[in-house]
Amino acid sequence: MEVKFTREQEQQLAAIAARSGKNAEHLVREVALRLLESEDHRQNTGSELPVLHLGAVKSLRRRDIYDDVR
Repeated sequence: MEVKFTREQEQQLAAIAARSGKNAEHLVREVALRLLESEDHRQNTGSELPVLHLGAVKSLRRRDIYDDVR
């Protein structure tokens, strides 16, 4: 796969890579793989809303607070 960047974008990537001690190609590959991993994680967790644990009272779900999730 080939990705096209503008000259300015390549310069920004090179600067970020230099600060992190990596070459730009390695940096782009690493970031792309992280994106894929986070997308896989998001798909595997389903669409369940987060649960807020409030101690001894009870667990509170977002749908208990906001009407937009009903």
